[in-house]
Amino acid sequence: MVDRDVLSARLNALETYLSELRPFQQVPEDRYVKEPGLHHLAERYLHLASEALLDIAHHVIADEGFRQAETYRDAMQVLAEEGLIDENLADRLEEWMGFRNVLVHLYLEIDHHRTWSTIQNDLDDLGQFAAAMGRLLG
Repeated sequence: MVDRDVLSARLNALETYLSELRPFQQVPEDRYVKEPGLHHLAERYLHLASEALLDIAHHVIADEGFRQAETYRDAMQVLAEEGLIDENLADRLEEWMGFRNVLVHLYLEIDHHRTWSTIQNDLDDLGQFAAAMGRLLG
């Protein structure tokens, strides 16, 4: 059974990061790309949100006794196999795991246009994930 306190704390963190990211949706792309103070802060929140996503997935997998994920991307498939998220969301979250690796390991090569686009178009993936994991608390 999932540790409610652990899951709740991580879901709250994810929701906080999403709340911090949403105002960046109002920033025009050219300004976002040109101003390091904007894109660096946003990219840090994207990184933290990705880490929270991964942390939640691993905690749920371990606490529920699901098969151990072989990779970060596979963690999303484990959740889909167990019916906690649908396959389409799992596929999109796998993309987030690749994006996380860029933010963490390839930080010198970050494409600020891509991070702006992610903020504009993909934050709902994290919200859907949070809602699905939140159902484990209910």
